[in-house]
Amino acid sequence: MNKRIYFIVSSVIQIIIGIYIIVMADSILQSEIEALKQLYEMMPMEIVSDMIISLESKGINSLIVSSGIVILINIAVIFTAYKNTILRNKGLLIVASIVCFLFAGSEIVEFLTIINIIVLLCSKREKPEDFPIKKEIPKLEKIAFTRKEVFIGVMLVLIYFSQFIWEAYLPESKVLSWIIILSFYVIVLALSIAFWNKSIKRDLKAFKDNFMTYIKFILPRLGVMYLIYFIVSILTIVITQNLSTANQQNLESLPSWYVIPLAIIYAPIVEETIFRGVIHKIIKNKVAFVVISAVCFGLLHTITTEITLMNVIVKALPYSVLGAFLAYVYAKTDNISTNMFCHFAINALASLLTLT
Repeated sequence: MNKRIYFIVSSVIQIIIGIYIIVMADSILQSEIEALKQLYEMMPMEIVSDMIISLESKGINSLIVSSGIVILINIAVIFTAYKNTILRNKGLLIVASIVCFLFAGSEIVEFLTIINIIVLLCSKREKPEDFPIKKEIPKLEKIAFTRKEVFIGVMLVLIYFSQFIWEAYLPESKVLSWIIILSFYVIVLALSIAFWNKSIKRDLKAFKDNFMTYIKFILPRLGVMYLIYFIVSILTIVITQNLSTANQQNLESLPSWYVIPLAIIYAPIVEETIFRGVIHKIIKNKVAFVVISAVCFGLLHTITTEITLMNVIVKALPYSVLGAFLAYVYAKTDNISTNMFCHFAINALASLLTLT
């Protein structure tokens, strides 16, 4: 079968299944809950119970959002197949198939995405028009690290990590506690922006002027990262016999008006400044930088919330995968705006799924 026809047919089937899942979401959810109840004798009761509670609390909306993502991606795939640019966009289509597999609401979609990946991997580019037009990521000039930036960086790190000390001593007054917390966020955010005072305008301009070049660099690697993240997360659940981390449970217990701005505004700016910007200023070796940044980023999310040492280490692994990806992106681009965009996109997607 011609590749164009195959991908159009495959995408149409996935879209139809996605629409069916959205229409029949309630019935499908009840069937999944009943299927999970049959696993009590095969899996630890705590994991199965957590999965059922999670499905009952946000299952229908999650099915709708996940199916919506699959539908939108497959519309884009149909457009690519129609234009006969499948091989030119081979890498992006592999990423699209991986994402569809992760968000698939049925075994048929999972099967089709696996076939899509196999077909793409077995397809060779032979004609000149099959090869993507490559544009190199712009090389940005290194900016000297001044004493002022050293001071701001040190102050930022000290103030940021002070929260793990003072948050246990917040006053009983909710109003006063919120004033302290919000003041802390404003100060840390201001220091993060001040740290990039000399380069942020340049980085933003380079990212805007070369947006598609950066996107084509990011997306294939983001797809691989999500695949590794998915595998590591499954292994983490098996080892710890817990469905989620204490950090994730804490976030889910907080109001969305508080968590979402932190996830999509505060975290991309502050965490990229500390765990990529500051660390890379100190550690010049790129491999060492990626490893140390990943470890620090992973432990940040578990060291103050998990009870046992094993959980601290094991549950930090998925976060470390994310940290390694972001550190790799910064090591390759030297553009903090690219990192902030990646962090924003990842957290925005996670927030969307959490809300649903």
